[in-house]
Amino acid sequence: MFRSEIERAVSRATGESRRTIRTYGFSLLSEEPESFDDPLLLLDCPGCGASLDAAKVSTGVLRFVECTRCDAVFPFTADEIYVADGSTTALAACG
Repeated sequence: MFRSEIERAVSRATGESRRTIRTYGFSLLSEEPESFDDPLLLLDCPGCGASLDAAKVSTGVLRFVECTRCDAVFPFTADEIYVADGSTTALAACG
């Protein structure tokens, strides 16, 4: 693909002139973009507050998550799941 084809396609999509698009400097990527890992989905334990992996929950109509730290099972709703904002480390188990 040539630069003029890119400029023309972006111009059509945005409604801007090709001259305006040219000033932005659109071009093809020469390398493959970095691959991104799947986001880590977490739930907070209502008993101790530990972050629990949402991938390790029961499926079906009734959803439950098990906290090994509290040694308990809790129901949860989908709005309680969130994306981890950084690296997480496992919490120490209660003694």
